[in-house]
Amino acid sequence: MYSRALHLRAALLLVLSSALVFWVVAFWFPLTDYLVFLSSEDVAKFELILKIFVAIYISFCLVNLLIAGLFATRLPKGLKFWLAIIPAAVLFITPFAAAIPIALMFPERNYFEVFQAMFRLFRFTKADTFAFALIVILLVTALNVLAALMVRRAGEADKLPSKLRLRYLIYTLVVFIFAASFTAANLVNASYRDLDRKSCQQYSLRELPQLNDDVPSFLSDLMLYGQSAGTKSMQDSFVTFSMISRQYYAALSQNADPQTLSQLEYNVAQSKQTVTDLCSEFGPETMTPTTE
Repeated sequence: MYSRALHLRAALLLVLSSALVFWVVAFWFPLTDYLVFLSSEDVAKFELILKIFVAIYISFCLVNLLIAGLFATRLPKGLKFWLAIIPAAVLFITPFAAAIPIALMFPERNYFEVFQAMFRLFRFTKADTFAFALIVILLVTALNVLAALMVRRAGEADKLPSKLRLRYLIYTLVVFIFAASFTAANLVNASYRDLDRKSCQQYSLRELPQLNDDVPSFLSDLMLYGQSAGTKSMQDSFVTFSMISRQYYAALSQNADPQTLSQLEYNVAQSKQTVTDLCSEFGPETMTPTTE
């Protein structure tokens, strides 16, 4: 195997690791809104630690791509090795190190409880997204380490034979198309999550109706929250909550029989719980209203 070919393969691995880290970073978009949350009173004591974490992960996406470009050059293999290892080591250590000063603020909690709570502040509130975030961190570290070992084993980069240039050009295009598509998909999902988050925030700030005359406007607002949400599940949850609640209040005004009212009341409670469960994904940034 030509050493230059191995250097190019290592560069493509770094491109893939940058794309994977972007999955984590996309949870913080739009970044300006997320930074406002990190500056809020509720998380003020952790603000600096959390912002350093965010800065490191965003920087990794950009720096790793730059290093991938350098891997395609004839830089010494030793330099390339450390260029791949150091960012990966920083990326891997950062979440575990960041949790230490936070854990010291809560001596009654064990480290792993604090570690998971910290990731909730990074918007990985569900068990599956939290687990996948950890898997992504491990995969990215492994890809960078593999790229570093690949160039060390290959030796200094030689000249790539002309017969292989077209093949590696195709490899590069395929990897960049995949990385670009993956990044675009994450940006789209981030925009949907942001719309969902805003619908839940509006819902949390909406006062519950105290008088019968206030009910129609409240139910109309629920419908609007659903229509402005990003994902279909969030849209359906608000719309269903609004429609079932309309049925319930209509039945009340028509003096429906107790059995019908009881069933409708149960349906309203279930639909409200669905909205609450979906909005709970956005953790401390949204709080759903509660009844007395």
